[in-house]
Amino acid sequence: MMKTKIASVVLVLTMTLSMHGFASTFFFPGTRPVSTSGETPKWLHDGHGHDGYVTVTSEVIPTSSCVPLSNHTFWGGEKTQLVLSMVTNGFKKNLDGGEIPIAAFDGRDNGSECASLSTLPINIVPLALLESYSTFNPGELSIVLNVKSSSDSNQDFIGSAKLVLGAAAMVVTGGTATAISGIAATVGNPVLSETQSRTNTLMQGMVNGKTQISLTWPKLRNGLRTIEIPVYRAESNLGSTPDKKILQLQADNKTEKTVLFTVRLSFNYARSLFDPAASGVLNQLNPDSISAANVLNYLPVNSHHNLLQTLNDTSPSLLAILSGAQGHDLSNACSIALGKLAKLGLSNMDISIVMKSFIDESKGGADWYNNPAMVKNCFDQAPNVQVFLEKIYGVSTPKFIIGDVQDGIGKSYRDWSDIIGPVLANFRNALIAKENRIKILADWNDKRDIKVSFSPEIQAWSATPETDLSKNDQYPGLKKLVSNEIKTMGCFIYKDPENLSISNPGAYFILEGANENFWLGNIKVTAGTISRISSLDIAELGSDWQRHFESYRYPGGDCALILARLKRKAAANLNSLLSENIAQPKQ
Repeated sequence: MMKTKIASVVLVLTMTLSMHGFASTFFFPGTRPVSTSGETPKWLHDGHGHDGYVTVTSEVIPTSSCVPLSNHTFWGGEKTQLVLSMVTNGFKKNLDGGEIPIAAFDGRDNGSECASLSTLPINIVPLALLESYSTFNPGELSIVLNVKSSSDSNQDFIGSAKLVLGAAAMVVTGGTATAISGIAATVGNPVLSETQSRTNTLMQGMVNGKTQISLTWPKLRNGLRTIEIPVYRAESNLGSTPDKKILQLQADNKTEKTVLFTVRLSFNYARSLFDPAASGVLNQLNPDSISAANVLNYLPVNSHHNLLQTLNDTSPSLLAILSGAQGHDLSNACSIALGKLAKLGLSNMDISIVMKSFIDESKGGADWYNNPAMVKNCFDQAPNVQVFLEKIYGVSTPKFIIGDVQDGIGKSYRDWSDIIGPVLANFRNALIAKENRIKILADWNDKRDIKVSFSPEIQAWSATPETDLSKNDQYPGLKKLVSNEIKTMGCFIYKDPENLSISNPGAYFILEGANENFWLGNIKVTAGTISRISSLDIAELGSDWQRHFESYRYPGGDCALILARLKRKAAANLNSLLSENIAQPKQ
């Protein structure tokens, strides 16, 4: 009787094992991802490479708040650990073949109950350069989704993966997707680097179900926006190796399976690192975004050095070399800089922006860009970069710079300088003519006289009879001007805000006559198609005005020499005065 009962129990156990013992839980991604496309910017659709960037972000979306990793069974739930990871190829060489964990599910505590979820939106491809392609070589891009599982509760497969995801959370900012690829380099922690390596090693011991998505550059340029891949759980007898069984389950449409979550890949495109929203006319880029300070301080992904530090990381510094380089030396220095920026994976457009900013920094301003020869020496070797340089900053053309005009900044200053500089330079040329000065001045001033006045502290200049231009005495003001021999004039400043007026600008300057005589000039200009001088006031040039003129910076011209002669005369006058005081007898 006892033997019969034992046999019955063994039979029940055998039947139970045949029903449940050999049934296993498998996890795998679907093989038919669903993709969507959106509106494509013209630059992206029509481009052929090195003209922008793509960022691929992964997000794991559970179908519900509860993710059961196994069914309730007679024996209780399996203690399942699940890791989702991505492998990319073709986007960035330094990322090719690297496995990036994007989510971890731990079912060891709750068995078939809800598994704890560790996941973040992850930039699996951060700002990859859109490479060149052709009809015959469209590019070989791929993204592999791995769904790795293990029911071995004695081995902690996912602990390291969760640590890497936690480290990613430390560097995420402002809701942006974490750039976990190369996260160890970003955080700068050697322990984390070891953890990432250990994670990849451990995951090799897990059962892997995977699917590969093949892409090309033209497919991205046609506006690919999202790809969604379902991840399933299915129960089945093993029957063969786990890898082969997963392939069978993926291929069998009749398999009963449960969707646990969806992996969504989002594709975003940017034309520039510095102005990501830019898509239209390049000369309308945000000036603040492409300012030298913003550009040179930009920190590339997974780098400890900003662009200025990267370009200037050798001795002697490239910044110092470029500062005085011309001709062949300039070409060589630019070649080094262009090579460094290309190695960083920058687009041609961004290389042009960085190069312009870097050379501006080295030469103390943008005046070099007005020298076509310098632009040619630097950028002839990179025509695809030069195209963008000209679209953003305009074609390099010589600019007539009046060296005697004070330095300044802002639109009002530039508008004033563009009017006053040429007007006073041409006025000076007419005023110092050797002969026929009234005629030359009248012709230049559009046959109009200049109202000339003198401050009370100086003696007014008187016109001489031989300066009459005609019996009608058309130009009394010009007659006064030519009555005194003018050697030169310079140091053009605006001083008063009202002188910046577009319609009626003005300026102060120094007039230097023969015998080292100096006066203060103050003119008003009637601006228009032909800008001409309407009035000129001549006053004494005292020491306060001298110091005021000396306080400005002038890019060139005669101002420095005029001020030196004025200083020399002031010193001579002072010495003469001291000598007279010493020579006077005491009372």
